[in-house]
Amino acid sequence: NLTFMVDNNGLQIDGTNKDVMDLGDLSEKFRAFGFTVHDVDGHDIDAINAALRAPAEGKPKFLNCRTIKGKGVSYMENAYQWHGKAPNDELYRTAMLDLGVPEEQI
Repeated sequence: NLTFMVDNNGLQIDGTNKDVMDLGDLSEKFRAFGFTVHDVDGHDIDAINAALRAPAEGKPKFLNCRTIKGKGVSYMENAYQWHGKAPNDELYRTAMLDLGVPEEQI
């Protein structure tokens, strides 16, 4: 049994995949190599679990988990510039508030 999962947010350290190094259609590539393929919302744990539990009929399995980099953080969403960069104290506070953390817990 072999399962591959990819966090496919469409971004690289220097920009979008399409602009820097287009990966093409990953799902089709894995299908071409005989994988059972599941395209899932990478933020939906139930969808990921369902795909992991789905039968693969003796084939390796590929989960193409479509995600949004920085999801839920106003200044980070879909911003490749935050790849490998830490926020300062003020931006950290903003991120925690964006994610619904109560102010007294920050």
